Amino acid sequence: MSTTPSADIPTLTLDGRFRVPADVFTLQRFREWVHGKDFPEKGRAAFIAGSVEVEMSPENLDTHNAVKGEINGILLQFVKQRRLGRLYVDGALLVCPAADLSNGPDGMFCSHDSRRSGRVKQKEWTKGSGIPVEVVGVPDVVLEVVSPSSVRKDTKLLRTQYHKAGIPEYWLVDARGKKIQFQILVRGEDEYSPSAPDADGFRRSPVLNASFSLVRESDEFGEFEYHLLHREKP
Repeated sequence: MSTTPSADIPTLTLDGRFRVPADVFTLQRFREWVHGKDFPEKGRAAFIAGSVEVEMSPENLDTHNAVKGEINGILLQFVKQRRLGRLYVDGALLVCPAADLSNGPDGMFCSHDSRRSGRVKQKEWTKGSGIPVEVVGVPDVVLEVVSPSSVRKDTKLLRTQYHKAGIPEYWLVDARGKKIQFQILVRGEDEYSPSAPDADGFRRSPVLNASFSLVRESDEFGEFEYHLLHREKP
């Protein structure tokens, strides 16, 4: 895939390899760029209320990749066994026109009810292709795992825009420190509020009607191994 933009469009070049055209600062134009031949193969970009946020740092295998892998793996089985809806994992593009937002969350859940009502739907970009490449609308849950280059985006910008979009739950995880910061943020009228942990450290998800806890231990190689635990009794 080429990373060379059209010659007549000025670009901002990041790290000598990620070129951002100067005309991508509307949601529609950003989507055209993301789906076009000039979008870089490596690197991640999000459109948040008129700003383009680019992440260039490699993904930490212990505190990012392993975390989202565990959460998505457990939630995938959880929603499939209960026939709750569809889980989209890392790489699926979310578009929320009402919040002027396009981003690739670390994971997102869309219930059958939300899809039936048209609140959220899969959409193709090339008309008539039959290839869905975007999730457009309001998912029920989004997941973000914090990395050094995404702290501001995940904890401030996306928290604001996900709330504005009307997303009921925002799962926010930061595993970079000595203790895991695992939050299930529940949407209120003005902002998200964290679901309080019970005596065993489980946090309630109203959307999934279950409580969850994220723990970790070191494996035989001294690397982190994560476990997303759940229980369905209040």
